[in-house]
Amino acid sequence: MTKLLKIIITVLLISPKVLMSADMSGYLLSKAIKEFNNKNYESAYKSLTNIAPAGNPVANYLLGQMYLKGLGIEPNYKIAYDMILYSSQKLFGHDKSLAIESQITLSNMYANGIGTDTDKSKSYMWAYIAYKTSENIHLTYLESLQSTLPPEDIKNIESKGLKLFRKIIKD
Repeated sequence: MTKLLKIIITVLLISPKVLMSADMSGYLLSKAIKEFNNKNYESAYKSLTNIAPAGNPVANYLLGQMYLKGLGIEPNYKIAYDMILYSSQKLFGHDKSLAIESQITLSNMYANGIGTDTDKSKSYMWAYIAYKTSENIHLTYLESLQSTLPPEDIKNIESKGLKLFRKIIKD
């Protein structure tokens, strides 16, 4: 057999498996979202825990919300923080509205020391990133956080936030 023919046969054998895997992941995510929205958290949790480790930002966000709010599982703020941090950085290309929700949630977690240390600068930075994601919303929240910081720090924090925002957009 020629080398080209071997490659073609290999691709034909592997492609259906890859496509089936992608279809299964999409099916599980759709099922998990439906179950989550219907407040059937036990079923949603089973599906999400199969999808999230592969890096799906929507699954990570929903699972992070479950851990944060104790939806069908024991709250675990550290796990919630890790998952919401990940989704805040990765959701932009998948679902802009969920990206904003995730970024505001993360801002609140920093503001209140939930799952992480209290950090007013990071809280403001993530609110700023959410604002840059959609400048039509969250300006009032951003301004309220701004009032808790020294004016000389705000420009530096916004600069860091803008750099991270640009990285998020690229990913």
